[in-house]
Amino acid sequence: MQIEPIISYQNLDHSPAVDDLVRGRIEALEKRFSRITGCEVTMHAQQKKKRHGRMFRVQLNLRLPGPDLSVSRAVSQGSAQDDLILAVNRAFSAAEKAIKKRKKVMGRVEIKHHAPVLHGKITELEPELGYGWLRGDDGRMVYFQRDSLTSNGWGQLKTGTRLRFREMQGDKGPYATGVTLAD
Repeated sequence: MQIEPIISYQNLDHSPAVDDLVRGRIEALEKRFSRITGCEVTMHAQQKKKRHGRMFRVQLNLRLPGPDLSVSRAVSQGSAQDDLILAVNRAFSAAEKAIKKRKKVMGRVEIKHHAPVLHGKITELEPELGYGWLRGDDGRMVYFQRDSLTSNGWGQLKTGTRLRFREMQGDKGPYATGVTLAD
């Protein structure tokens, strides 16, 4: 972390045990995501004490590449010290989930794979019906239709014409897309 973490208390007494817990959770976050540049942790309590415990809120601000991450969690139940520790743990657990999600999004690289361009000859052609069969240079038979041509050259096609195409797999077998006349 480039900037020393800032831990502050509002309407609470300073607690070395809570400081140690917060520093340990910050180290765990840094192991999960090493690009954290700064961290501010603020622990709030209500000003007025209640008869059966207080509400504690932990605000966690993380400085990250891109937009910063801000998480807030509140707890109100049981004894005061346990509630503050519970609020700290909940805030850091939420931050871990958010960092994990952001890391997944930042690391995602989508690569679109295209089928290789193949060559072949027309073996059967039904010009009136708008489809035909071609035999690839590898010897496989592939179905094609008028709509798969990239130009308006349907009238130029005849048996034996060389074509370039990409082979795709359909429900009924292989078919050609991006069909063009081979030069």
